[in-house]
Amino acid sequence: MCRAFKLSAILFLFLSLFTLQAQARPLQLCTHGGFEPYVIQEKNSLTGIDIEIVLAILNNLKQPAEIKAYPWKRLISLIENGECDMGFSLFDTDERRDFARYLFTVPIHYSTFSVFVRRSNPLKFNRISDFFNLRIAHNRGFALSVGFEQAIADGKIKRMQFDNAKSAIKMLESGRIDAIIDNEARFRYYLKKHNKLGEIKSLNIPFMPHQPAFLVLSRKSDMPDIDEIRRRFETELKTLHLNGTILAISNKYLN
Repeated sequence: MCRAFKLSAILFLFLSLFTLQAQARPLQLCTHGGFEPYVIQEKNSLTGIDIEIVLAILNNLKQPAEIKAYPWKRLISLIENGECDMGFSLFDTDERRDFARYLFTVPIHYSTFSVFVRRSNPLKFNRISDFFNLRIAHNRGFALSVGFEQAIADGKIKRMQFDNAKSAIKMLESGRIDAIIDNEARFRYYLKKHNKLGEIKSLNIPFMPHQPAFLVLSRKSDMPDIDEIRRRFETELKTLHLNGTILAISNKYLN
């Protein structure tokens, strides 16, 4: 009996140590690489609006974590299969709800999508039909409006997709496309950085204003206490909005 007790005690200790080790692993966060100014990737360094917001949350919660950036398709795949516990920043779609749990309490940022054209282009945008018979490019992986998608399906608009702003601008300058739909802050940041604001303009009426983008949890995450982590993240994100931290971070990059 004494031997059995010792064996049980050793087993209990082993299981306890295993549980503590499992709980101690860093939270794995994934984001979209190169989505400036929200995620700025330079070699092994990540900065930007969303990165600073997430780092502020992790720091305030004293939560160990690793943040890595990936191309869009890879990012979605990692969240879907649970290799990433959390991902950012995603628009809300029915398809993504199948594998991601959204932190809906507060978006990490809002995106306004604008139409960009060469300054010599007289195009004006008021409705989707203004794009009929044109070649329109947008960032791969973005979920745009139902009307836009229907016009593409009907063959009234030719869609082209790109992975980075540099390739989009090359297509526009070479005449392969007529216009670009992209995040206003992201594309203007790139145009300013590369002295292109004098050649390319955004149209006055935005394509989609104030679209919320969110932090999400993978439904397949095996992180211990993931529900408690979610609750704490939502609470801290709300606090950062209310105390002006997120506005200060955004202004640092956008102004």
